[in-house]
Amino acid sequence: MAWEKMLAELETSRQNMDQQLVTICTIDSRTTIYCAKGCSNCCSLSVNCSFPEAAAIAQSLTSEQRQYLADKLPTLHQICRQAENLKLFLRLFRNRLGGCSFLDKEGRCSIYPQRPFSCRSLLSTRNSNWCAVDFAELHPQEKEAFLSSLDRQIVAFPTHYLAASQELGLEYESLSLSRMRDSYGFSISGNLLYQVWLETEHRLSEVIKGGYGQTRRFLKEQGLDLPFLLQLRES
Repeated sequence: MAWEKMLAELETSRQNMDQQLVTICTIDSRTTIYCAKGCSNCCSLSVNCSFPEAAAIAQSLTSEQRQYLADKLPTLHQICRQAENLKLFLRLFRNRLGGCSFLDKEGRCSIYPQRPFSCRSLLSTRNSNWCAVDFAELHPQEKEAFLSSLDRQIVAFPTHYLAASQELGLEYESLSLSRMRDSYGFSISGNLLYQVWLETEHRLSEVIKGGYGQTRRFLKEQGLDLPFLLQLRES
């Protein structure tokens, strides 16, 4: 029952966050949000979330979505082996994985109602073209001009994403992790795609019932405890 209750509370949190985001986006007249349906440039980023969020998404996937996700795993494993640090991993992820597994053919999110808090919170205050820019490749003058144009009272500097929504997303993600720790004595977070795959292929939600030690051993024995993709934390 602990797991079912956690997923029910997760759905309530998603609804509450969506309502609060509406308020955040309308209360400040200085803020214009450019996100729209089919605007998927940010969907090439590595998305982190709590394991309960990923497990809830796994339950809703079609067989076609599961297969497309599984097809991405060899590339994801290769990126993990080649990346010497987190910064390089994030760059390789964006450049080589080919976007989120859950985008449909029109570039729309096929899991939109269940999308993680981190996706919900990423609201752009600039044209969506900026969400596809690799700032490491920008000319220094272009980069400086862009940074100078940002309102530091509104955005999560040095990005152009709304700060208030990101803070709210972190609060709800932390709440999800706290509920998991309360129920099982530890929490799991990490890359969205990898965690969803762990649930669809290995039923990780059943493994965690054995506690932190058993879960850690399972991941290690199966060669699934990959760098940059999972974080396990005991209470």
